Amino acid sequence: ASVTVTASHTIVQSDLDAGSYSNIATATGKDPQGEEVPVTSNEVTSTIEKDASYTVVKSITAGATYAAVGEVITYAIVVTNTGNVTLTNVTVSDANAAITSTNNPIASLAPDASVTVTASHTVDQSDLDAGSYSNIATVTGKDPQGEEVPVTSNEVTSTIEKDASYTVVKSITAGATYAAVGEVITYDIVVTNTGN
Repeated sequence: ASVTVTASHTIVQSDLDAGSYSNIATATGKDPQGEEVPVTSNEVTSTIEKDASYTVVKSITAGATYAAVGEVITYAIVVTNTGNVTLTNVTVSDANAAITSTNNPIASLAPDASVTVTASHTVDQSDLDAGSYSNIATVTGKDPQGEEVPVTSNEVTSTIEKDASYTVVKSITAGATYAAVGEVITYDIVVTNTGN
C-alpha cells in the first residue's frame, strides 16, 4: 500500500539568492515488534528563474544650462533593483564626472530597492566652446553567484547659455591733428572677447 503525504515551503529571499532550494524528507515507522525503522527520502531540488536586472537613471539636478568656467553641473544617479535576487558591490562609475556621495559602491541592493548616487562636473572652457556637455554613467554589480551584471545609464546633456560677443575699440596713436600732406595717422584697433 502507498500513502501520499503533502508538504509545502514558502519561498523567501534567501532561496532566490541561493539559486536553488533542495529538500529531503525523513520518516520513522515501527515494525510489529515495536522497533523503529527510519528512512530518508531522495533529495529534490527546485531552481530559480533568476532575474539579476536593475536600472540606472541619471538626471541633472543643477546646471542644465551653464554660462561660465567654474560652474558646477550636479547629477543624481538612481540605481533600482528590478530583478528578483540581491545584488552586491554595485559600483557606479562616471568617466566625465566625479562621484560625490559616500555610498558608492553600494554594498547590497535588495529587489525593488533603490539607491541614489551623486556626481558633479566643473565646467571648463572646452565645455563652453563645445556648446553642450553630455554624460552617462556605467554601473557593475554582482548577482548572488558572483557573476557581474553591467548596466549603462541614459545620457543627459547640459547646454551653454552662449554669449558670442566682443568689442572693437579704435584709437589714434599718432596724428590726432595734422597739418601737411604726407603726414601719417596711425591707429590701434583692440578686439576684446567679452563673451564666453
